[in-house]
Amino acid sequence: MSRNTIVMAALAILAVGALATSADAHPKLKSVSPTADVSSKVSPREIKLNFSEGVIAKFSGLELKDEAGKIITTGAPVNDPADRKQLVVPLPSPLIAGRYKVAWHAVSEDTHRVKGEYSFEVAR
Repeated sequence: MSRNTIVMAALAILAVGALATSADAHPKLKSVSPTADVSSKVSPREIKLNFSEGVIAKFSGLELKDEAGKIITTGAPVNDPADRKQLVVPLPSPLIAGRYKVAWHAVSEDTHRVKGEYSFEVAR
């Protein structure tokens, strides 16, 4: 094997390692409130998404739908002033009893974008 081939192979291995490391740097959803797949007797006043790293509220948010698929109006997403890892979305009016689906998206401070969804229920 020539020296150039060995050098190129080593550089390729380093490049692949660097890409794998940066792929793991996406924010991960750690917890939510209201809790996923749990029924509550009280309508939440806000939806909180807690991430593994800081997120940019301006580029993050969610869509809330009732069980019929109707979009529920929410307030603008903001970061918790004490914790940039927490995205808070106010609910301007109480939710009626039923099941709700949250489809969220978030952009981390290092500009990685992630998305997901979960459901919760307000008891009847």
